[in-house]
This record gives sequence, structure tokens and C-alpha cells, in this order.
Amino acid sequence: MEKLNRSQTLGLFVILALILGVVAFTAVKNGSAPATSGITLHETGASAANHRTDGTSEPTSETSEVVVHVAGAVQKPGVYHLKPEARNVDALQAAGGPTADANTNGVNLAAHVQDGAQLYIPTRSELPAGGMASAAPIVQGGKIGGKSVSKPSKQSGKVDKLTDPSQGLINLNTADAAQLQRIPGIGPSMAERILAYRKESGGFRSPEDLKQISGIGESKFAKMKPFVTVR
Repeated sequence: MEKLNRSQTLGLFVILALILGVVAFTAVKNGSAPATSGITLHETGASAANHRTDGTSEPTSETSEVVVHVAGAVQKPGVYHLKPEARNVDALQAAGGPTADANTNGVNLAAHVQDGAQLYIPTRSELPAGGMASAAPIVQGGKIGGKSVSKPSKQSGKVDKLTDPSQGLINLNTADAAQLQRIPGIGPSMAERILAYRKESGGFRSPEDLKQISGIGESKFAKMKPFVTVR
């Protein structure tokens, strides 16, 4: 083989350099592609379960609904599943609304629905009390279930004491002295202490706050508790 002259050798080096440059450019271009090309990432566990295909979030099972038993004077008594922010009026509507003889004043329709609770709608002819103690009517403003309640006679000094929670619960945050005296164990002086405590503290947060008042111990509070509520 004849030896290459200088110009031929130089030309060969130029060609080799061009080939190496093309190879290097191709390698760099291919290497800049995303490492995850061709791989689809999927959400797992609770994160994937809480998203719909349209990208919107879906509530978790813990907060997606409340379950309430609607009973009494309603069109369709039964167990209903409602939104967490639902109120008793929504539960009543879900049950088809009240019957013609229903007394809807016997319950607080503005209150939020309690999960696992019973909402009982009384009739006008019956005492407006629910199937559970917590559903008993609330005494406010001298009325119970829309009907006037008796107050102690100023002449005799006698008080119509409550003997059963179904007769009504006394709201500690709205009752006056006469209504407070209907609670077993509360007389005129104790009623005034309760009113003074309510004014100073800004209201009762729970029935247990009664024990903060002088003269009300555990045993006395135990007798009062079934007849009081805080709203």
C-alpha cells in the first residue's frame, strides 16, 4: 500500500473528527430525554382513593356523611344518610316532611344533625318528647314545644318541679329564675346564684359548669343533670 501524503492524512483526520462529532451529538441528544420516558406514575393508597378521574377531590369516608334515624310524625320514617353539614330541617325534608299533625316546634330544626342520633318529631296531641333522653323538649322563654309552661305562683311560692326528663329540659343559658326553680334541688337563692354565674362567665358551656357554683356538689348535680341542657 502506498503511503498517504500529508494532505491525504490531514483529510482523513478531518473525516474522522466529523464522524466522532456526529456520534457525540447523537449521544448527548438521546441522553437529555427524561429518565422516566415511557413510565406512568400512579397514586397509591389514600391519595389515589381521594381523587376522581376529573381531578376533583373526593371526601374521605370519615367525613363524607352523617347517619340519622328520623322517627315520629314524618311522612317516611327511617334511617337517612346526609352531608356532614346537614341540619335537622334537612333530615326532616329527607324523610318526606312532617305529617299534618306534627308539632315541629318540639325540636330544634336549626341544630346540626348528630351522627348516629335519632330525630323524633312529636305530634300535637302527645307530649313533645323524643325516643331518647337527649331528644326531650327544651324549655325556653316560658314555652315548651310551642306551649306555655307553668311558672311558680307568687302567692303560694310553690314551684311545678320537673319529675321526668320527658317533661322538658331547662336551658341553663336562657332560663329565668322561675324556670330554673323547676329543676330538682334548685330554690330561689340557688337560682339567683346560677343567674349570677351565667352573667359573670358569659354563659354555660356544659351542664357540668353547675358544679362551679357554691352549694352544688357531685350528688346534687347528679339529681339536676337529667333535667338541664346547654344550647
